Amino acid sequence: MNMSPRMKSIGFFAIVLAAVAGSFALAVRYSEARDQRVAFSLVDRHGDSVTQKDLRGRHLLIFFGFTNCHGICPTYMSNLTKVMAELDGTGHSHRVTPVFISVDPERDDPAAVNAYVARFDARFVGLTGSRAALEQTAKSFKTYLQDAPPRIAKEYQVSHSSTVYVVDPYGRIVDFMSFAEGVEVVAERVRDLV
Repeated sequence: MNMSPRMKSIGFFAIVLAAVAGSFALAVRYSEARDQRVAFSLVDRHGDSVTQKDLRGRHLLIFFGFTNCHGICPTYMSNLTKVMAELDGTGHSHRVTPVFISVDPERDDPAAVNAYVARFDARFVGLTGSRAALEQTAKSFKTYLQDAPPRIAKEYQVSHSSTVYVVDPYGRIVDFMSFAEGVEVVAERVRDLV
């Protein structure tokens, strides 16, 4: 059976439309997959609530640490500052927000977190919250959060992950990084993701 040119055009249009609609449906389903997305409800430097939805639309470089840390935290924060400078140089920094989440809610109130992140880069979003809120956040990231310290201890260190999580604009963890490979390599990997 010979089809008219008009019928061929309509058939072709229907196939293209079905392919576009199917691709769109898959993209929406992929971006909204709940089991792949992180979730948190913490507070910022003003004491205002911040959730993952408030930070959507950009890639996030998330590091868990605490302000009284004498080892890994200041080194990683300094390295993240250098990564942001590298991204400035290539025009990619406007797509990235660095985030510091305190794992020491007993000592790190919003003011302490704000003072800490201000020492590194003004673009850092510093977050903290209650022990319960941080436990939920750690569970969402599938990361380790140490139990609360004994009440008698005033000076203590907090064990935590030394991983930088890269979260995409849809709230999904898309990469894990450490600085063992160097700042330039981490910046290149971030550029490839954004």
